[in-house]
Amino acid sequence: MPLHPRTELDADVSRALSALGAETSEPALDALVAPSAAAAALDRLPPSAPFLLRAAPPLGSASSRHGPEPEAPVWIRGTLGGADVRIAPLRLAEGERPSAGRVARLVVTAEGRPCCDASSCTNRRTLAAVWVELEGADKGAAPRRLLVAAAVDLDEQRARSRAVRAATPLARAFAAPLEAAEGALPPPAAPDAQPEGPVLPAGKLARFALRLEGERLVLRDHESRGPRTNARRDTLLGSILLAVALALWIQAARAFRAGDRNLTIGFSAAASLVTLTGYAFVSVARFGARYHALSAPLFWAGRDRFVIAPWVSRTGAVDLLPEGRLGAAIAMEEVRGVATPRRGELVAVEIDSDHGPMDVFLTDDAALASFWAAALRRALGEMAHPGTRASARKRARERAAGEAASAVAMKEVTR
Repeated sequence: MPLHPRTELDADVSRALSALGAETSEPALDALVAPSAAAAALDRLPPSAPFLLRAAPPLGSASSRHGPEPEAPVWIRGTLGGADVRIAPLRLAEGERPSAGRVARLVVTAEGRPCCDASSCTNRRTLAAVWVELEGADKGAAPRRLLVAAAVDLDEQRARSRAVRAATPLARAFAAPLEAAEGALPPPAAPDAQPEGPVLPAGKLARFALRLEGERLVLRDHESRGPRTNARRDTLLGSILLAVALALWIQAARAFRAGDRNLTIGFSAAASLVTLTGYAFVSVARFGARYHALSAPLFWAGRDRFVIAPWVSRTGAVDLLPEGRLGAAIAMEEVRGVATPRRGELVAVEIDSDHGPMDVFLTDDAALASFWAAALRRALGEMAHPGTRASARKRARERAAGEAASAVAMKEVTR
């Protein structure tokens, strides 16, 4: 039975799925996030069974400062062994209708990018993508090309092979040919040694999405409006603070006219501090009110670094500078792991590093947290520089751990 809508996103997603003849409780496949799980789910389906796949529209180009503007995912409703599909946006507004089309083919593309920002690094990272090309789609209702799978690897042949492995079951599902944009298709790579867990219901999958935006893997929260969420609150707080600041400036002026030097200095200092704070709140609110995107980036990984809570443009594109609201980007070599610890009644998706643990997001669903923790482990691994030399911080930590182990061993010997 369908999941009960709790938020505006839930209601819009439920409307989109209902228009496709699906429910929020139905398993939804996302080969961009969990290709092995999607392939296994397709293999278990009986002939002519319906399936639900999440895909991503193409993006524009990046600027010198920001990545490409984000686009929300779409739902593809297909029937195993059939090329005819129906497509709906992630969120369907009242009065909107899904579109229909036919899968003409699946195409594997590949492009090379720098491995990292180190001047001495000559490695190239290959971004291999699998696109579904549609024909007969309603004009303007849905893109003619949709991203359904991707692979990132420092070896071009291995990246293309992994993309082919993810694309092969999809090509069978759509009864469509699988082709390479350039050259011949390599054989599919061997299956993962540790396959992913089960697929999620569409209602749970809908909130978060992970995809390549330019050369960075970006995790987005489609339930959040980003800076726009708190724009009204920040405007109110800023206005109150500026009103208080005005009152303090008036008191400072009165003290000055009265010749009271100490009160003048005190009121002026307090007024300056409150003015700056109020101006900061109003500036943040002004930026938030102009934020146009319907999602907020939570994390990006690329060029051997990752950022939690990245800065964004007004259109929602991630800032390409290696820093975010929590500080500077962290090198992949300093990552200790991704875990899902409890936070009271909630579960966190947490990245632990030499700088300490940081939460990517919180949820009340342990299965959802485990799903995205596995996705972030894969993203961090794919964007890491190979055989990287340990940083000074990492060497110091390893040296301290060795000294502690030696001290424990000496105590054991002297007992």
